[in-house]
Amino acid sequence: MKSRFHLQGGSVRGERITDCKIERLTHRDLSSLCTYTGIAETFGQERIMEFDLKDVWRIREEDVFPALFGQQVRGIFPLQMEMFTRQFGQSEIDPRWLHYGVFEFAPTDSRGSSLYVTSGHSTPWEQSPSDYEPNGESGSGVEFTMAVTEPGDWAIRTLQAMLAFDILLWAGRFPGRDYLGLNDRIPLGGPLTGDPKCVLRHLIMTEAEGLPSEFQLPSGKVLLTGFTAITDEELNEAKRCGSPALIDRLREAGVHPVNNPHRQSVI
Repeated sequence: MKSRFHLQGGSVRGERITDCKIERLTHRDLSSLCTYTGIAETFGQERIMEFDLKDVWRIREEDVFPALFGQQVRGIFPLQMEMFTRQFGQSEIDPRWLHYGVFEFAPTDSRGSSLYVTSGHSTPWEQSPSDYEPNGESGSGVEFTMAVTEPGDWAIRTLQAMLAFDILLWAGRFPGRDYLGLNDRIPLGGPLTGDPKCVLRHLIMTEAEGLPSEFQLPSGKVLLTGFTAITDEELNEAKRCGSPALIDRLREAGVHPVNNPHRQSVI
């Protein structure tokens, strides 16, 4: 089974990605990982392996996500066939992919930004309940997030596109290209919001900041990652100095990890 936590490097649409590395999650006691999911407390650690796929799905969306991201939510906004055909040139897809989607979470008392979160990548489609490994990975082992200063359908579409792209990479639809990893730079092919005045035209996959770095499902661990939008000038700086160095600079400028679609370049 492929492991996202062993990713060492890759390329996206022909661009060499620098400093792309995801380390395996440090082993921790299952009960401590489940403290904010309610899994261990409600069912007991000895029953973790008794859940089936529907249980995993329900726990993720009804228990884990509200506990991590807040109760006020809009969605799910599922992936559509048209995205795969028009944006990625796919004539045939796995019908299960249309059950993946994006949730929108309102700001909370502890988080001032709106947050968009994918759901589906961590579904253990290929694992039977008897094969669930809590210390392994659930499904593809990841869900994506994107924090923004103001809600908008553009954020939903952007995260849907990243999810669909990564699904296709994971499925081997783009031979020679590995699935997305930390510090990868992805061109959007246009402004982030669709407004020509928006100068943000690329994304960098980052570690989730202001959120837990991972969560636990009965079927395994799930890494949370984020996306930060950048300008053409910032992309050139990332190519020169590396994505982590640019992210540090954006953080110092107050434009990371929360995306402001109206901001100008810091370079």
